Amino acid sequence: MLSISSSFLYALLTNRVLLVDFGPDMVDLFCEPFHNSTWFLPRDFTFKGRANTPEFRETYSLGKLLRREEEEEEQKKEMPYVASLLQLFLSYDNDDYDKLFFKSETQPLLEKVPWLVLRSDQYFAPYLFLMPCFRAELDRMFPDDKETVFHHLGRYLFSPSNQVWGHITGFYDAYLAKADRRIGLQIRVFSLDKTPASLILSQVINCIQEESRIIILPNASLFGQFYTELNKMYKEWNEKAGATVVGVYRTNHEEIQVLGSSSHNMKALVDIYLLSMCDVLVTSPRSTFGYVAHGLAGLTPWILQSQDIEDEEQRVKEPACRRGVSKEPCLQFHANYYDTNPDHREPGGPVPVIMDCEDFQYGLKLVNRRV
Repeated sequence: MLSISSSFLYALLTNRVLLVDFGPDMVDLFCEPFHNSTWFLPRDFTFKGRANTPEFRETYSLGKLLRREEEEEEQKKEMPYVASLLQLFLSYDNDDYDKLFFKSETQPLLEKVPWLVLRSDQYFAPYLFLMPCFRAELDRMFPDDKETVFHHLGRYLFSPSNQVWGHITGFYDAYLAKADRRIGLQIRVFSLDKTPASLILSQVINCIQEESRIIILPNASLFGQFYTELNKMYKEWNEKAGATVVGVYRTNHEEIQVLGSSSHNMKALVDIYLLSMCDVLVTSPRSTFGYVAHGLAGLTPWILQSQDIEDEEQRVKEPACRRGVSKEPCLQFHANYYDTNPDHREPGGPVPVIMDCEDFQYGLKLVNRRV
């Protein structure tokens, strides 16, 4: 969802049509966003099913083309050879030549290419704001609020299918609708060996302990232990209070991420939308799952602090969580040439709506003002 929304924004800026190539595990998740049309890539498209292969990247990627032109030292002052199709490889593991896509000087070449096959797993919209060739149009599209770029794109593009929406509304009506306050917890654990579950649980409790009269939706986590412990703790609290003050609910019982599973993806999407219906969101750092939830909600999240894995006493950092600086997702990679333009990061720099992510050292995100 992060990469598709970024791709859609790029398509709008360059007057292109967005087509998506969903696998079998994705086709039943969303409704068609465009009236009387489809955004699915035609089944008989020449390169369908081949775009993810190393051979395709070697032959058609923009980065490989620019590398070959440099190595051959041809057409030094002219645009490289123009193909009828190019791949834009914008995933986390792209190289320096792939990242040249984000230089304005590369865009005139791409304007001449009819088909662009974009592969990405990142929210690269912030980088479009760094490109002088797009800045004026982006200011017209988002004149006052740069923190709602994903919110608007996501709300427009992504409407859950009837089946997914049925699960969302069924759970919401049964457990969340009557709550005075809903706090959504999204807990992402990268390694229990380095950060014990007990430490994370203490951190979560410290973060939310001053809230009252709430409904908590904790999972959005693949670790059932968090739900079990929170449910036990608040059950005892309710018994002492003589009433249900706090309810703890979990939407599904998935314990591991299952790639390529339609059922698993559907449950994940249900979790995301239920989180987006909460009044407050507490999310794990560096979690793209959390990014989508608070982006759709249009909420600035509370982000759990990364714990010090070298701390032998395993103390919970204080404060346990901090308010995010923006509603926007984080772009978790940046192009190498960005380091040569440090003024972008400084107050009053040429792009004051871009700053470092609070939860990822090398990331970038959109903000309304620097903090």
